[in-house]
Amino acid sequence: MESLENFKKRCESIIDKAYQGGVTLLNFLDDAEYGYLKQLIKKHPTINLYSDGKIKNSDRLRFIVSPYDDSNLDFKIKVFEIKYNKKFYEINHRSILGSLMSLGIKRECIGDIIINDKGAYFAATEEISPFLLEEFRSVGRAIIELKEIDYDIYNIIKYDFKTYFLASIRLDSVVSEGFNISRTEAQEMIKNGLVYINHILCQNVSNAIKIDDIISVRHKGKIKLDSIGGKSKSGRIAVTIGKRI
Repeated sequence: MESLENFKKRCESIIDKAYQGGVTLLNFLDDAEYGYLKQLIKKHPTINLYSDGKIKNSDRLRFIVSPYDDSNLDFKIKVFEIKYNKKFYEINHRSILGSLMSLGIKRECIGDIIINDKGAYFAATEEISPFLLEEFRSVGRAIIELKEIDYDIYNIIKYDFKTYFLASIRLDSVVSEGFNISRTEAQEMIKNGLVYINHILCQNVSNAIKIDDIISVRHKGKIKLDSIGGKSKSGRIAVTIGKRI
């Protein structure tokens, strides 16, 4: 995957292109890339940022940077169903992604991967779709068949909620409890640029967290501050934190 620093440099040319009337369609971005792009666009109010993941409630999105107001945009995304024999094989998010990567496909060309009681699905850039239909034949030991679909698939986001008693609702405290790591480790991650609040990088360990804030920690996942309650007799604050599952 392209490094964040290289992505930042590329964004400079994307902005220049937009000021010259050009439109840029990007591949699927991760949280760090999206957060940087979102902050950058705020500095250029005449430039528009559009996004879509094709799957409803998508985590991974493709973005269009454009100088024009336009609601009729083509993000060039295809959604596929993975058909396989469910009696003999079980596939999961990791095995699907691993099989795609083994074909030489870059992560940024793949959107959300959804597995539910009806089947397994994933989004991909239209540009690689012919290759997928030709070459993507197995997930692990399971022989598969790809079928492009045009009906809605939903990414149902679930959290495991637990109540904690915190001395404060600082970012480092919430990250420490939510990911079950030490306060020191949480502070190091924040200072090293691994933590995002609502897709925006935050390196301030004492930043106050609000209800419904989504905190992403690279390589660890996401948590959500769901509620803030009263205080215990010792003065600690009761909060409910949900960890993405």
